[in-house]
Amino acid sequence: MDESRADSQLIERSLAGDAGAFADLCERHRERIWRVVASVANGPDADDLVQDAVVRAFLSLKSYSRSAPFTAWLSKIALNAAHDYHRSAWKRRVLLSERQPEAESGCPSGEVERRETLRKVREAVSKLPEKMRTPIWLHYFDDFSIAEVAELERTSESTVRARIKAGMNRLYVVLQDYVETVQETLPRALETKQCKI
Repeated sequence: MDESRADSQLIERSLAGDAGAFADLCERHRERIWRVVASVANGPDADDLVQDAVVRAFLSLKSYSRSAPFTAWLSKIALNAAHDYHRSAWKRRVLLSERQPEAESGCPSGEVERRETLRKVREAVSKLPEKMRTPIWLHYFDDFSIAEVAELERTSESTVRARIKAGMNRLYVVLQDYVETVQETLPRALETKQCKI
């Protein structure tokens, strides 16, 4: 059975009130939800955030427009749940006090640097206003087309492009210091750090 066809059947059953069908649908897209929330939370907080996103989606299922991709709609809800979490002043204080520095054993890894950069970018995107955050996230992180995002947002493709451009301009300003710092310090760190095998 084609995956999109199976999704559409589960969606129809969910809209008719079948909670089991909705649970199956969310299970099929669990990895996508997890990827969104993991950009701002770790461990038990991420688990709670995934559950919060699923509950929000279930409670707002009637607002789902069948013309938009379900995965984009679900990602948008997860992104908004992650954003709400991120905005919480108490959570920010707790996260800052609990963050552990990266392990310093072995060679500096390009993978560690890549993950840190991606985490910073996702964190910056999650702080954007929703009208910019959602199209950028769905288009660049979840690979939805501009047309699919426009359908989900119930707006024109040109509006989505304008929102993405405005958001990217904000990200450029916010991340510029980070990029310059990495470019300046990474080569020196690589030159002086000795690899332990």
